Amino acid sequence: MKSIIKKILRENTQPQSNYQIVIDNFKRLLPNEYHKKLDEVFNDIKLFIEEEGFTVKVLNNCQVPFKGVRTRDFIIICSPQNYNSLAELVYILFHEIRHEIQIGRLEQINPLSGDLDDFEELYRIYWNLEMDAHEYGLEWVDKIGKVINLPEKYYTISQSVTNYPSMGHMVRNQIEHINKTIQDLKQRGYDYSDISDLPNMKVLLDRLDNLF
Repeated sequence: MKSIIKKILRENTQPQSNYQIVIDNFKRLLPNEYHKKLDEVFNDIKLFIEEEGFTVKVLNNCQVPFKGVRTRDFIIICSPQNYNSLAELVYILFHEIRHEIQIGRLEQINPLSGDLDDFEELYRIYWNLEMDAHEYGLEWVDKIGKVINLPEKYYTISQSVTNYPSMGHMVRNQIEHINKTIQDLKQRGYDYSDISDLPNMKVLLDRLDNLF
């Protein structure tokens, strides 16, 4: 009996990772019959991220206009505990993973590196990368969905994701604002090479937690 009590106490006091907290939150919404498969699938996703060498950070309780962003040092996921569905979690994770693959392994141009003076060219590159990451995220939503095999009410993508390809004009305005900020920083002599060098991003870096 004492050994059982000690085991329970250890389990209750052992700190959970952000990842496990998010998965457990979703498990509470699902019938018990799906819990084991959910744990298996998201453990495999965790192993995939670790084996590929991706560093994923979490910004909890964030008030920023993005749900994920890739920087030179890591991938940032914004308040995953507030995501509406498991499918959204999968989409955001793999959307940002694709950006890491694009700029890292595929050595594609980072349009927000501050090296491009032509905004039209900058935005063309940026939007192409976004649409590639969008399709990659949706592909993984479909792959994971087939494995977990949840009823649609538990595993569905929001309209904001499905409608993303039609929102280029809104994204363009945001990128134009970021680009103007980058150019202003460079003109004032600030070192800039990555979106994490923006003042509004720098203040967030100390608030980042590990995903796992």
